[in-house]
Amino acid sequence: MPEQHDPFSRFHNLSDPATQDFARAAHAETLARFAGDDAFRALRDDIAQAMRDERQIPFCQEHRARMYHFHQSAEFPKGVYRVCSAASYRASLPDWEVLFSVADFDEILGDDVYLDGVSHYVGQPLRVLLSLSVAGGDAAYTLEFDLAGRRIVENGFQFPAGKNHISWRDENSVWVCPAWDDRQLTESGYPRQVWLLERGQAFSDGLPVLQVAENWMMANAWRYLDGLGSPVDLIEAAEGFFTKDYYQVLPDNSTAKLNLPRDCDIVGYTAGQLLVQLREPWQRAKQSYPAGALVAVKLNKGVLGEAVLLFEPADTQAVDSVETTKRFIAVSLLDNVKGRLKAWKWTGKTWEEQSLPELPEGALEITDQPWGGDVLYLAADDFTTPLTLFALDLHVNELSVLRRQPEQFVSDGIKVQQLWAESADGTRIPYFHVGKTAAPDTPTLVYAYGGFGEPEPPHYPESIGRHWLEQGNAFVVANVRGGGEFKHWHAAAQGRHKHRSADDLLTVVRDLAARGMSSPERIAVQGGSNGGLVAAAAFVREPQSIGALVCEVPLTDMLAYTELSAGASWTDEYGDPADPEIRPHLAALSPYHNLSDGLSYPPALITTSLSDDRVHPAHALKFYAKLRGFGAPAWLYVPDSGGHTGNGTQEDTAAELACVLCFLNQTIGRKNGG
Repeated sequence: MPEQHDPFSRFHNLSDPATQDFARAAHAETLARFAGDDAFRALRDDIAQAMRDERQIPFCQEHRARMYHFHQSAEFPKGVYRVCSAASYRASLPDWEVLFSVADFDEILGDDVYLDGVSHYVGQPLRVLLSLSVAGGDAAYTLEFDLAGRRIVENGFQFPAGKNHISWRDENSVWVCPAWDDRQLTESGYPRQVWLLERGQAFSDGLPVLQVAENWMMANAWRYLDGLGSPVDLIEAAEGFFTKDYYQVLPDNSTAKLNLPRDCDIVGYTAGQLLVQLREPWQRAKQSYPAGALVAVKLNKGVLGEAVLLFEPADTQAVDSVETTKRFIAVSLLDNVKGRLKAWKWTGKTWEEQSLPELPEGALEITDQPWGGDVLYLAADDFTTPLTLFALDLHVNELSVLRRQPEQFVSDGIKVQQLWAESADGTRIPYFHVGKTAAPDTPTLVYAYGGFGEPEPPHYPESIGRHWLEQGNAFVVANVRGGGEFKHWHAAAQGRHKHRSADDLLTVVRDLAARGMSSPERIAVQGGSNGGLVAAAAFVREPQSIGALVCEVPLTDMLAYTELSAGASWTDEYGDPADPEIRPHLAALSPYHNLSDGLSYPPALITTSLSDDRVHPAHALKFYAKLRGFGAPAWLYVPDSGGHTGNGTQEDTAAELACVLCFLNQTIGRKNGG
């Protein structure tokens, strides 16, 4: 593809008033088109009311028999942090006490902030580090807060806004990876330094421990405490998203590089052993460990010892998450895109696999593990079954139900099928079809993500169920390559092969039409972030196969993505456009560059946020502007706040989802007459 001047590169500058005016005018037009009537307001209010329903499961962090929970409501749209006793929680009569209101920090910090996280020091859990994000973005302030006194700790740990990584080392020290000054940043905009800061020290008096090169991705540091309280301090020096070196920080604060594969992930520490998840096979002395495996490796003062293979996934499996308790390792895994749980106990000499109570099939997530015990909190759901919160005591192998979420929609008559379609290279791609009907006139929303090894299991679709499936429409989750559904699924669509994610999505779309379950004019594709790239690439490549596009906080300019926000950190996923061997592949994938004047594109709704500091809003603005320039029916939803992950109020979230549903009803819905 010949290099051309980019007519919309002006959108790279978000501080330009002209860019801001363009975005706000486009947003106002979208609201007038889809969000200006009573039907929209009723839909928005119903979604918000369901989100605020007190019968929803309050997912908590447990510390010393106290349950801590972030709660949003109409009275507190930014939310409050509250606590109740574990006994009252288990009795379903929680005695909530409010510890702080997030909105109060706006005045304290002189900024529009939202709660991004609360980190309790497990040895003294009434001391926390609050992460307060700016306008819902990734940049955040960090404050030490005393939950007992309900106040900011005087002369405590406090850090300016940035994409910082701050974590407890012990009661009186923290690991600080600073990102509030350009000199501290990598080219990706993340921290490049690791500091150890003691209580009472000015930052400039702290101890610098490690620094990575500016062209690397980031540095991060944290402490693991195993179930008996034995600590290990680790540093991750990431050259790229999946390429990294690990170091142990020794008692004298020197560092020892660990002899691990550069593409593995450390996912836990217990019984003096690191838990390592492999991406590629690991040949070590005379022993080989397979790709995708979970391995326990003894660690002693920066030196790795004996390694034990805990779990090797089959071709249809993948490790989803790993958790450690006082005596056990628990692994949530996917088997044909359905959740399972496995566990091993340390006998003092070996790891022994445990038999476990039967859990529901569907999606399974470990939501909390109170430190120092053997209890896991597990959430299970599927496309037609609301969430159930379980407590599993691994020590006595006892499973109990703590909460059941009320039904959000009437599932009578809704059928769930797992189907398979053959992609361009012959690979079979699984997808879930959910709906009452499957006919050529069935409006069908096809969702895909397909990136960074993240899977899409069969979760309960609360608002989609209530406001889409109940009406007789269908919902499809396409488990395209690039995700983490199977152990080889991610690597199959990385770098020069990233196009396979879009190949697979189009394969699913075509398969739906070929089976007579829908038809092109009734099919919308939807994806966010990396999924927005995948959906937009499919839309641009075969507009005739698709009836509408919902493209949320997307990447669309794959030739300039490394120059925008955190883009330089994703070259492991997509490849580097500066590499002459990779650039043609990115040019062929890039949705923005492959839009063509004269083609007929179906309606598109593109979303972003002016406060998104992860995927630059220019991706969405440029794609929208180019579509509009070609006369295509495109709309842009672009609020000022919310960041990349929609970290705002429930009202904001409900309004955006209502706008998406109104767009779908007017474009592929039966009422549109198309």
